[in-house]
Amino acid sequence: MLTSSQKKVFDYICSFIKEYEFPPAYSDIAKHFDFSSDGTVRTYLGILEKKGYIKRMGTARGIQILKPLIPLSIPIVGTISAGDLKLAIEEHIGTLVDVQELQYAPDRFALRVSGDSMKDAGILDGDLAIIQKTQAVQNGQIAAIVYEDEATLKRVYFEKDKVRLQPENELYQPILIPRREFDKTLVGKYIALVRKAR
Repeated sequence: MLTSSQKKVFDYICSFIKEYEFPPAYSDIAKHFDFSSDGTVRTYLGILEKKGYIKRMGTARGIQILKPLIPLSIPIVGTISAGDLKLAIEEHIGTLVDVQELQYAPDRFALRVSGDSMKDAGILDGDLAIIQKTQAVQNGQIAAIVYEDEATLKRVYFEKDKVRLQPENELYQPILIPRREFDKTLVGKYIALVRKAR
């Protein structure tokens, strides 16, 4: 049984091998997790080896997976409005498994889009928007916002003392919120889209 931090290291090794078809170097692992030294990486790898998840081969990229690769999965945590604001749903409603176009990353989840206010950005009703939790977004990025217990997916523009949440459909009006309140409303930035066959 792995701890949460040990599982994250193991998952990263698995996803790295799946993407590049060779194992990560110690420096890759240290950089990804912001470890201060390769010594921390050796400690984690020693634990994973002792628990039977990997075997170290004594070379720079000598890591062999002994247990099956863990498929990359992203939780689907609810529905977000791409129309008018509506109540956010925060319960787990499913899982996206083995999403090929997405690399492993912690704090990543999917929200099902409801509405058509982002259709001109290619985000349609019923799509799954992949969101990366973050504490900041850049001007013009699309983000998931929860304001007064309601959720929406919009493009973000910073304007003096307000933040404009701009739809990508001329039939909808932008939403204005006080800039001082924006940080606590931000859920994460939109990074990708998964569209099921219709």
